[in-house]
Amino acid sequence: MKIELSDIGLVRESLVLVGRVYNHPDTNQHTKQFIRFELQRMLGNEYDIKGFLNEPVCKVKPDIS
Repeated sequence: MKIELSDIGLVRESLVLVGRVYNHPDTNQHTKQFIRFELQRMLGNEYDIKGFLNEPVCKVKPDIS
């Protein structure tokens, strides 16, 4: 089941923030596994956590300096 977050503002923003931490170049593999495990534990097995974390909204935007 796809995670639909269009109507739940603060929760959506929080999950996107966690997704950006997950996708940050400096995030190690252990932290990524922990994030996936905890989100799966909180939301249940019916949600596609890995798919959500790989959506463009969760990607880290490059720093243009």
